[in-house]
Amino acid sequence: MFRKSVSLLLIVAVGFLSSGCCSIIHGNRELVTITSEPTGAKVKMDGYKGTTPYTVSLDRSKDYVAEVSKEGYETEQRQITHSFSPLAIFGNILWLLVGVIVDFATGSGYNLNPKYVDVTLDKSK
Repeated sequence: MFRKSVSLLLIVAVGFLSSGCCSIIHGNRELVTITSEPTGAKVKMDGYKGTTPYTVSLDRSKDYVAEVSKEGYETEQRQITHSFSPLAIFGNILWLLVGVIVDFATGSGYNLNPKYVDVTLDKSK
């Protein structure tokens, strides 16, 4: 009985200590919405495809280039970049180094910018 209790306590402690604040609060993916004027434009981005308005869940630890196109209009590209999240350090006061390592290893220690991409397409010449 004592051995089972100690084992259970150890498993809970390891799980508790091996999670970071950002991993718990917002995970390693972020929703990004791409809209266009005119609507109905095609969006291509690192294996993702859709039509505006388009919302996609992206990995926080990567940069992306969204290509927005529509027949009769010039194609536009927009950068979506990942940046350091201060929550990764300040939110890990209890976990210290372990939480920070977990957050950046999983990608949870980053934010994507911008979260909302609005593209105005110009007519082709």
